Order: sequence, then C-alpha cells, then structure tokens
Amino acid sequence: MKIRSGFLTVLFFGMTCTVLTGIACNSVDNHYEPSYSVDSSTKTFLLFVVPTQSYYEITDLFVNYLNQNLKEVQLKTVASSSFSGYNEKLDQGYFDVTIVNGMVALRLAEKDYSIIGQAMDKWGNSGVILVNKDSSINSFSDLKGRTIVTPGAPALPGHMLQMLFLNKKGLDVNKDFQLSTCESFESVFLNLYLGKASAGFSTTTSWNIFLKRRPEIASKVQVKWQTPAIIGNALVLRKSLNKQTASRLASLILSMDKTEAGKKALEKIGYLRFEPATSSSFEPLRDVIKEYNALVGQQ
Repeated sequence: MKIRSGFLTVLFFGMTCTVLTGIACNSVDNHYEPSYSVDSSTKTFLLFVVPTQSYYEITDLFVNYLNQNLKEVQLKTVASSSFSGYNEKLDQGYFDVTIVNGMVALRLAEKDYSIIGQAMDKWGNSGVILVNKDSSINSFSDLKGRTIVTPGAPALPGHMLQMLFLNKKGLDVNKDFQLSTCESFESVFLNLYLGKASAGFSTTTSWNIFLKRRPEIASKVQVKWQTPAIIGNALVLRKSLNKQTASRLASLILSMDKTEAGKKALEKIGYLRFEPATSSSFEPLRDVIKEYNALVGQQ
C-alpha cells in the first residue's frame, strides 16, 4: 500500500509490475506498503484506493487538480500491490472515495457507498483480446489448447466481457484454453511480449495507456479482437461523508472537463469526462453478471 498525503490520486487504469515482477503470474502479494506523510494538523484526510502502482502514477494530475481546489479536506491515495489486495480493501470498506467497474459499484452501493458519477472513456469501456504476433492465432479456433493470461474476475471489461465474447464465438471457455491469472494488466502485456502466453485479456483503455508508455511492446503484441462496450466505471463516495464535502468533491469531478487543467488530468487516465449517475444507471449490468456466472459458475 502506498499513501501520498495531500494528493488524491484517483482511479482505475494503468499498471505496476516491473519486467521481473510483472511476468510472474499467480504471484503472492508481498504486502510492501511504503507510506509518506506531511503535516496534517489543519486538514481532514480522506482515503482514495486504486488497484496498483501504475494507477497511482497516471492519476497524479487528477489528484493535484482536486486537492488544489479543496480547502479543508485533502485526499490520500492508497495503491495496492495487486488486484487481489485492492479487491480486499473494497470488500472491507477501507476507503472514502474510489472509481470501480459497474459490477463492483453495484455491490458497494448495497453497503456503505453511493454511486454519483460515470466515467466516459476516450476509447470506450470495452475489452480487448491481445495476441503475441508470433503465436499464429488468426481465428477463434486457434485459441484452443493455448494459454491466455488475464487479471481474472471481477475485472469486467478486463476479463468477464472477453469470456462472454469467446463463448458467443463458439469456444467452450471452461475447457478449450487455459487461463493464467496475473496481478495487473501490465503483467498481462509483458507476459505476451516475452512469449509466456499466446493471448491475453485487457481493457481497451489500459492497453492504449500502456502503449503510450511502452510503444516498443507493439512490435510483438497486437489487438486481435475487441468486445462490445458497456457503461463506464463508477465514481463512488462513502455515504457517511460530510454532505458539504461530498457535494464539493462531486461538483469538482463532474465539471473537470470544463477547464484546461481538468481536461489534461482526465486525458492522462483515458477519460473524456464524468457524467452524473446513480445505482439505477448501472442496473443493466446485472444481466451481464448473471450471464457470466451462468457461463463459468457463480463467482
């Protein structure tokens, strides 16, 4: 876990592993959690949790923007070392504010959180199936007997949409290929780059952001198929937050695209803007979840 005092680093998308750690699938969380602090005597701090270190890095402008426009309240970012650790924090109600996929948001809304916004992705909130260019995968049937690297559920556009997509293309997703689970999207990309797997799952946004940082990866990895898009990620706040604080946070985030600094912050994380939303906005996802659970077994 990593905490940056005085700065909110919001969000959902980027990666953390180095080449050495990134290629290790099914790895054990090492619980490395450095923390940083400043004088907090005159500020109230709220926790914002993000999945991995790379999300921490790509949301720095987002964080700075919010904290520069907040007075008595500032946000600290908590970055987990893995998706599994991140999901544990979500389940424990560890945070005050975060952005999660719609499926997770619906679950959190049944507890102590409210959905107040929807992220509009620059590339659409869809999933991609990537292949190593040397893997000779040209058709869906070529995936049979191969290894596909993935962050796994509950990554909705990063795993679940791909499983439903491949099932509709005639594959038995429980038998036709082997899934190898990794702790980040960056690990997925590096495994493919190094030829450790034939194919991999990612969100469209995560892949495009990563390519900006590591364009050389495109020499060996390419998008083969893309799933239909679904509703974007949800902005979630703790219900017990001071009403004035919650209102100010929501107002700042929902209007970020109206300023140049806000646009730059959104651009870095792959978003165009946030739009107002409630739990009802994400209700259609329940059918997707039901379909997925019927396909692979209740998660």
